[in-house]
Amino acid sequence: MKATARRTAVLAGLTAALLTGPLAVAAVAAATATITLNGSSASVTGSNVTVAGSAITITAPGSYEIRGTLNNGYVKVDTAVTGTVELILAGASITNSTSSPLYVTNASAVTVTLAAGTSNNLTDAATYTNTGEPDSALFSAADLTIAGTGSLTVRANHADGIVSKDDLVIQSGTITVTAVDDAIRGKDSLTVNGGTINVTSSGGDGLKSNDTEAGKGVLTITNGTITASVADDAIKGENDLNISGGTINVTRSYEALEGLRTTISGGNINVVASDDAVNAAEEGLGHMEPSAIAFIKVTGGTVVATGGTDGFDSNGSLTFAGGTVVARGSSTRSGGEGAIDADGPITFSGGTVVGAALTSLAVFRAVPNTGQGWVAPRFNSNLATNTIVHVVSGSTVLASYRTTGTVREVVFSSNRITNGQRYDIYTGGSVSGTSTGGLYTSGSITGATRVLTSVTAGQYGRF
Repeated sequence: MKATARRTAVLAGLTAALLTGPLAVAAVAAATATITLNGSSASVTGSNVTVAGSAITITAPGSYEIRGTLNNGYVKVDTAVTGTVELILAGASITNSTSSPLYVTNASAVTVTLAAGTSNNLTDAATYTNTGEPDSALFSAADLTIAGTGSLTVRANHADGIVSKDDLVIQSGTITVTAVDDAIRGKDSLTVNGGTINVTSSGGDGLKSNDTEAGKGVLTITNGTITASVADDAIKGENDLNISGGTINVTRSYEALEGLRTTISGGNINVVASDDAVNAAEEGLGHMEPSAIAFIKVTGGTVVATGGTDGFDSNGSLTFAGGTVVARGSSTRSGGEGAIDADGPITFSGGTVVGAALTSLAVFRAVPNTGQGWVAPRFNSNLATNTIVHVVSGSTVLASYRTTGTVREVVFSSNRITNGQRYDIYTGGSVSGTSTGGLYTSGSITGATRVLTSVTAGQYGRF
């Protein structure tokens, strides 16, 4: 009995070592299958992978490292077994001339890990021979997460670049997508928590979550760098767009940031659009018809928004409660278009805001003269590009802005301005310090011209 007990103790110790000691690493490594692509086929070390020429299918949860080149074929995940499938791209290049090169038809969840120090490429067909799904270069019918520190380049010749029909999360990695339609789309939701993302679309959107059901259609950005040049909307949440961090640079778009409910609480954002740069819209409403549920709310971060029509446009309410905002509207259209446009109520309650266009406040309700102060002078003639405008109290310069296009009106709001107080407006002089979209940290009226006197804060119109 003593010998039996001794053997039992030894076996228990070995089991513990396998589970918790150095041997555990080897056990985990052994559980990862390796798929080596070799042009027209693949070799496999491990289990749960079938190879039929250039068609590779993964049939069970687990980790699968993929490396090498597949010239005309695909890697598919198809498993009804509960568990996560991890695809480790470690220098993989896959091209498919008839369909998608990498897709998931069935799985609980899939993680694509971009191995450190590796470059990976996916290229799909211009015309798919299959109908329905898959319909993008990287397609998943299940929840999809992209992580790792390597890079992934996707060229979508058919339609979309990266798609999940459920939730799509980007944790890290360098991801470059060129697509003829949408670049990156998570139907139920799309979350960006990090990474460097560059998207280009010749006919669609950049980053998008497009489900219209309640609780879905949510696009969230918490961190990362995103650069977009697209034909339509750059960053769109069908129901909700939430940005709390990261760096966003949109160089070309029809509308840059859009959601039914758009909230910006952080980040460094610089966006350009041919129509509205930051937009909140409720589908089905007519032009200038107020929405009871649409809104834009800025509570933090830095936003420079340049729109060909409006800088900020909300079909519902528009609230500035923190952060720094510089909004540029049309230099050719006025009236119902402007730097800041709202069909519902507009509120200044915090932060620093500058809006400049032919019309600074294209609003259909009176802007409250309670809360944080604001002043909105209208000049007797248009101001040319690079004209310096100062808001002055006595001899103290409260705000300085250098125009980045032709403007007729400018609106300023900050905690340095008090509604009901009177201020002078100067043009000329000089500016110094850091510029945020033309807003400077320091200005001087030496050599400037006082063009408007006794402008009352909290009143809108010609003075």
